[in-house]
Amino acid sequence: MAGTSREKMPNSAAACLTDDLVVDILSRLPVKSLCRCKCVSPHWRDLISHPDHRRRLPQTLAGFFKNDFSNGREVWRFTNFGGARQPPLICTPFSFMPGYEDVTIVDSCNGLLLCRPPKGSPHHASRYVVCNPAIKSWVVLPDSGSHGDGVEDDEPLVARLGFDPTVSTHFHVFEFVENDYGTVAGAEIYSSETGAWSYEESQWNYETHLFEHSPSVFINGLLHFSTIQFEVVAVDVEGESWWVLPAPEDADDVDDRYSWNPGFLAQYQGLLCYMTCSYKGRDLLIWVLEDYAEDGWILKRQVTVRQLTEKISPPNGWSYLLITIHPDCNWILYVTGLVLMAFDMDRNEVHVIQNLGSRCVMSCIPYVPLYAKSLADRH
Repeated sequence: MAGTSREKMPNSAAACLTDDLVVDILSRLPVKSLCRCKCVSPHWRDLISHPDHRRRLPQTLAGFFKNDFSNGREVWRFTNFGGARQPPLICTPFSFMPGYEDVTIVDSCNGLLLCRPPKGSPHHASRYVVCNPAIKSWVVLPDSGSHGDGVEDDEPLVARLGFDPTVSTHFHVFEFVENDYGTVAGAEIYSSETGAWSYEESQWNYETHLFEHSPSVFINGLLHFSTIQFEVVAVDVEGESWWVLPAPEDADDVDDRYSWNPGFLAQYQGLLCYMTCSYKGRDLLIWVLEDYAEDGWILKRQVTVRQLTEKISPPNGWSYLLITIHPDCNWILYVTGLVLMAFDMDRNEVHVIQNLGSRCVMSCIPYVPLYAKSLADRH
């Protein structure tokens, strides 16, 4: 074994293990420990990253789907998290879906993607496709029938995906229906278990308005949205429980709330997280919801926007696009100056992750692969 990376490992007993035994041991670790094992040696790093072993090992954030425009058309590409040393984990366009290769990615939830066929496509009559690109599995959903008067077939509606593989192998798709005033009238909810849509009337406030890019997160069996009314609203997969909670607010900003954008939602250590700016946009506040019943928002962190962006120094001032909170470490991931950055909340440090190499990042959707079969596969 002279000259191999295994000789550099501090534990000579571990160096004697075969690759199969190492992978078997690693498969029994929690995902955070597995990530740390990548630092043991280059050999272990390559074992953990190898495509043949991914199905056996616990998965964490693998990368991002990001879109931009090329030759006048929208293009989606996958970027590995942490660098481009290896080929992209997911290849786009999705050649495994004949006729649906150039779909638009609408949402991602625990390994599944909610997609729309492109406008003008002969397949656009079917509004949605749900796929698992890690195992090249996909299903075309029936039409929801929600095309009301004045709604064009190709007009985008607010739609989201709800899926939790620890609870069920079935997924749900939420398509929100607007009334004449542009506010939410109700939701068409698709269940992969029944293979059908059902309509449920909204029980949110009558002025609740959702945009196509309204921040949302699926957690605890509820789909949550942040709204411009400074509320967090949620609905369950059956459409039976519609929940409304005032968003957290900083006392210094009450007079400036008219200028706010909807807060950014994410998960933080298994809790719903709400991130927003305060004090004229100079600070980023990170809140978590510890108690639904008592409006239990707890302020966890406060960081200056200058600290988030000063390493890149964008020419047009301090600006950033929040992406997510890393599911297995306390990192806020965001884009500034076309560079993917991370703020380590444990160490109060900012890290440059990688240059995204794009002239324009319109959207950046985080992706954690799922290698278990999860769709009622038709393909």
